Amino acid sequence: MILLLFVVSFFIVPKEEIIYFENDKIQISYEEILCEDIKNGVSFEYYQIKVENKTKETLVINFYLGEADKKTEENKVAFVLNPFETKVGSCSYQPIKLMLFKNERLTHKSTTAMPFNLNNIETFEVY
Repeated sequence: MILLLFVVSFFIVPKEEIIYFENDKIQISYEEILCEDIKNGVSFEYYQIKVENKTKETLVINFYLGEADKKTEENKVAFVLNPFETKVGSCSYQPIKLMLFKNERLTHKSTTAMPFNLNNIETFEVY
């Protein structure tokens, strides 16, 4: 049994966090995660977004999720980050949408994965 756990844990490689954008104020990174809806029997892959304030200032962050030609108010993300604060997306509901849909996981059908893309990334200091 212990050998089985060792072998399984050896082959399960955690997804790597990828830095997408960085400047002197913020760092935006993402990793791929699986969100399962057990009640409805479906699973979806998402890009989980992490935004880190690297300053001692309070910042307002704005960006759009997805492709540049599909900018809508629905895809706009805007929030405040306190000094040195980090916000991370989650499979559970959050008022700040830090998740980007990647793919639906179906065992009998393959679907095309959406690429990770953010647009018009802006930061403003709040005084």
